[in-house]
Amino acid sequence: MDTELQIAEGFDPEQLRPTLNELQGQGWRLDDGKIGIQKTFYFRSYFKAVSFLNAVASQSATKKHHATMTIRFGSVDVHWTTHHPRGLTDKDTSMAQFCEQAATLMGAVQEGQGQKCGPAT
Repeated sequence: MDTELQIAEGFDPEQLRPTLNELQGQGWRLDDGKIGIQKTFYFRSYFKAVSFLNAVASQSATKKHHATMTIRFGSVDVHWTTHHPRGLTDKDTSMAQFCEQAATLMGAVQEGQGQKCGPAT
């Protein structure tokens, strides 16, 4: 990941680096402010997208760490950052790894392979 990433105070960037590199290989990227990571997950149906969002929301409640998520007809945008202390922490990387597992369970697909909103053809 980009060296300009802001790691939260008290966290060792070198301890986060291996996980960040792994996540980058899975499509995660830095947000515009370089204080968090984000990714869009794609699904074949709205129901699967909602199921993914609910799985992440449930884990977030358990871990007391919440993402910003936006759901669309066949996709979910996920953004992880820590607000206090400001920047990226192992909470963010751990939850991003959980997102990868949940997306696999929910049958995530590549961009363009998901169901589109509109009349059936």
